[in-house]
Amino acid sequence: MTDEIAISHLQRRKIEGRVLIPFIEACREKFGEGPTHELVIAAIRAHAATDGARWADMFGADIEGLRRVAEELWAGGGGMELEVVGQTADRLDFNVTRCRYAEFYQELGLADLGSLIHCSRDHAMVEGFNDGLELTRSQTIMAGGSCCDFRFRRKA
Repeated sequence: MTDEIAISHLQRRKIEGRVLIPFIEACREKFGEGPTHELVIAAIRAHAATDGARWADMFGADIEGLRRVAEELWAGGGGMELEVVGQTADRLDFNVTRCRYAEFYQELGLADLGSLIHCSRDHAMVEGFNDGLELTRSQTIMAGGSCCDFRFRRKA
């Protein structure tokens, strides 16, 4: 039996954001933008790779498991709306057409921190999930794009 309260992935990220935002702002004041950015990216990437490995164990480290991560975890609880535009055994393509993670940071006027805290974790998550897969993405809603275009491929 666990004493953890079940919350959605979106709620977890909002809680993390509310803790990280003032910490990052304090670090920027004390250490400057560059060192703070490097530190945050390193910490977020390490955490994301660990998440990826855990999710691979839960859902399977293949394309179908990755789809389940996107649909059940990331989009679960209304975190995002996504449209799968293609899937084979070697690739998964989907567009996020609404991102409540981005809306959270944009409402705070902190989309730059949202990109740093949230969007920057996706590539490292894939490495932890299955280092035989890769992610390309040309735009995000957080950065002002019309969608987030996730394109996962098996490496050649």
